Amino acid sequence: MTDQEALRQQLQVMVKKGERSLQAAKEHLAKGDADFASSKAYYAVFHLMQAALLTRGKAYSKHAGVISGFSEQFIKSGIFPAAFGEIVQRLRKDRELGDYGYQLSVDSEEAKKDVTASSEIVKSLVAYLQPLIA
Repeated sequence: MTDQEALRQQLQVMVKKGERSLQAAKEHLAKGDADFASSKAYYAVFHLMQAALLTRGKAYSKHAGVISGFSEQFIKSGIFPAAFGEIVQRLRKDRELGDYGYQLSVDSEEAKKDVTASSEIVKSLVAYLQPLIA
C-alpha cells in the first residue's frame, strides 16, 4: 500500500467518525440531552479538524494543539472563515461544560446552536477533504 493510499484510508476513517459524532449529536438533541449533544457536536468538528491537519502532515496530541494548528493552517490562511475559529472555541467550551459540569449544564438552545454550527463546519470540512477520500 502506498503512503497516499494509507492517507486516503485514514482520512476516510476520520471523516466517518466525525459524521457519526454529528449523527449522535442530533440524536442526543432530539432526546433532550443537551450536554451530550453539545459534546458530540464538538467531537464531530474535532475529528474533521484532525483529518484536515493530517493532510498537511500535522498531528497533535491535545485538543488545544488541534485547535491552534487548525487555526494556523486553515483559518489564518483564509481557507476557512475566521468565524469557524470562534465557533470551535464555543463548541469546546460547551463540550467541557457538558462533559465535566455538575452544577451547570448546557441549555437546550445552546445545544441547538452547537449542533447547527457543527453541521455547517462538518459539511465544509467534508467538502474540503472529498477530493482526497474519493
